[in-house]
Amino acid sequence: MRLVSEWRDVFTTAARIGFREFSTFYTWRAWVFGWFLRLVAQVIFFGSMGLLVQSPERIRYMVVGNATAVVCIEALAVITSTVRERALGTLALQVAAPADYALTYLGRGIYCLITGVVSSTSALFVAALVFRIHLPFPGLLLVPFLMLVTGASAYALGIAIGAVVMRFPALQFLALNLAYLSLMTFCGVNVPVDYWPGAVSTVTDFLPLTHGLKALRTVLDSGGWTDVLPSLVREIAVGGFWLLIGILLLKHAVTGERRRGTIELSG
Repeated sequence: MRLVSEWRDVFTTAARIGFREFSTFYTWRAWVFGWFLRLVAQVIFFGSMGLLVQSPERIRYMVVGNATAVVCIEALAVITSTVRERALGTLALQVAAPADYALTYLGRGIYCLITGVVSSTSALFVAALVFRIHLPFPGLLLVPFLMLVTGASAYALGIAIGAVVMRFPALQFLALNLAYLSLMTFCGVNVPVDYWPGAVSTVTDFLPLTHGLKALRTVLDSGGWTDVLPSLVREIAVGGFWLLIGILLLKHAVTGERRRGTIELSG
C-alpha cells in the first residue's frame, strides 16, 4: 500500500506540473476561442458532408465519429512531450530522480487526455445542437466516460510513438499527424471499418478509437450495457496493450540514451 501511495503522489505531482505548463501555453480565452473553436469547426465541417447527400443518418455518423476523434487528436499530442522533455532538460532530471521516470512521464502529459475529453464531449454537444441531432438520455451521460476510455487508449499509443521519436526529434510532428490521421481514416470515423480490405480491418482491431467509437455509437443509438460492454472491454484491452508497449519502449529508449550519454541537461 505504501508503494501504491508513493506512485500516486508522484503521478499527481507530475500531473500538476503538466497542467501548470499547459496554463502557460493557453489562457482560457485563447483555448476557447482559438483551439476549441477550431476543433468544433472541424467536427461541423465533416458533419456538413452529410448535407450534401441530404442524409440525417450520415450527418449523425460523421458528427459522432469526428467528435470522438478529437479526444485522440489531443491525447496523441503527448508524442511531442518526449522531445520537449529533452529540449527543456527535464528528461535527464526525471531519469536521475529516485522515482520511476516512466511514471512521471505518464503524469506530465496527462493534461492532453483531460483537455481532450473536455474538448471532444463539448464539441459533440455543440455539433449536435447545430445539426439538431437527438442525443438520447440517459445514454448521453456516458459520453464523457467513453471519451475518457477512448482517449486513454490513444494516450497510451502516443506514449509508445513518443518513445520511438525520442531519437528523431525532427519527426515528432510528422509522427503525430500520421498517427491521428490514420486513426481518423481507418477506425470508423467517417466510413465503417469494414469498408477497408480485410487486412486493414484486422489491424484496426488493435488500434485505439475503433472499439471506443463503436461503444459510443451504440450508446447514442439507445443500446444497453449488454450491447456496449464487449466494445468497451476491447477498447480497454487495446489501451492496456499500448500502455505496456509504451512503457517498455520508453525504458528501452532511455536505457539506450544513457548508454550513449546523449540525455542532454539542456536544449
